[in-house]
Amino acid sequence: MLEPREVEERRRKILAGIVRTYIETGMPVASKLLVSKYRLGLSSATVRNIMADLEKLGYITHPHTSAGRVPTDKGYRYYVDMLMEEEQLTPVEKKKILMQLLNSQYEEIENLMEEALDIVCNYTRQLSFLFYNRENSIYVEKINLIPITRNKILVVIITESGDVLHFFLEGEELPSHEKLEKFTNFLNSEFKGLSITNIKGKIKTKLISSPDPLYSMFSSYLKLFYKILDSIQGKQLLYQGTKNLVDSGLSGDILNLSSILTALEEKTGLIKLLEGDLKKGDINIYIGEENLCNFISECSIITARYKLHGKPLGTIGILGPKRISYSRVVSVVKYVADVLTQAIEGMIF
Repeated sequence: MLEPREVEERRRKILAGIVRTYIETGMPVASKLLVSKYRLGLSSATVRNIMADLEKLGYITHPHTSAGRVPTDKGYRYYVDMLMEEEQLTPVEKKKILMQLLNSQYEEIENLMEEALDIVCNYTRQLSFLFYNRENSIYVEKINLIPITRNKILVVIITESGDVLHFFLEGEELPSHEKLEKFTNFLNSEFKGLSITNIKGKIKTKLISSPDPLYSMFSSYLKLFYKILDSIQGKQLLYQGTKNLVDSGLSGDILNLSSILTALEEKTGLIKLLEGDLKKGDINIYIGEENLCNFISECSIITARYKLHGKPLGTIGILGPKRISYSRVVSVVKYVADVLTQAIEGMIF
């Protein structure tokens, strides 16, 4: 009689074989194919019994028209977490990506991000996307307030990267010349070296959550200043490779594909998901029903965070069918995110 450990090991090997084979072929996997392909040293009957156990446990299922089995979301998840061996990029591939992102001259950070997006799309053959919160990348070096009229002030923000942002602050209760100087000194002492995101968070905390007397003194002006910061076009979602999504097999479900493409155009749902990614691990994988958005319940999403100052700036990743080469895609997305981080640091400093 087999020990429980041996039974579990057999199940793991067979589940891994089913997932890998289904990813490769897209066809339900039969016991005979597993025996011949992976040299399990087991009879087809034994493999069928183990497959029946795996089905009862919810890791695999079988289409009504086939004797073979396919992975469930639970099966994919177990494979990704416990069985998958990451497929490393070749030295040639790594060198090519490094040259594309580090050795090229990009005038704007957005151009660099578009190049990274293109690399992920080409190396994975999936729809690739990049989420970028511009607020996280703008660090304040100096703030100047210049009176224009009694009701209008020019706000000039000089960033650590040397960029200059300017906005008009308008209102009936703008500070007098003396108060304007005090307010300018206050802004620079409080917010120098912080990102726009952190400044907004600090203002909300000091005015609402944990009121600070100094902030309360400038309350009305800070609220106007907050509105200015809020007007900066922060959250952006770029994507590329819609054709890859169509070619992936999802086109068999026209309604689902249409919902995905519509959601990509609207962007809101996916942005919400990716914003949550910034607070999670460096690599995140969502499979099927794990995706909170209904329109991608038949898809998998793989993302990696890229950073600035060691803090998450955004995510880059892919959206594709559940039947994708997870081991390959994870390697590509992770490596591109790491190199993108280096490239952004190089542009800003």
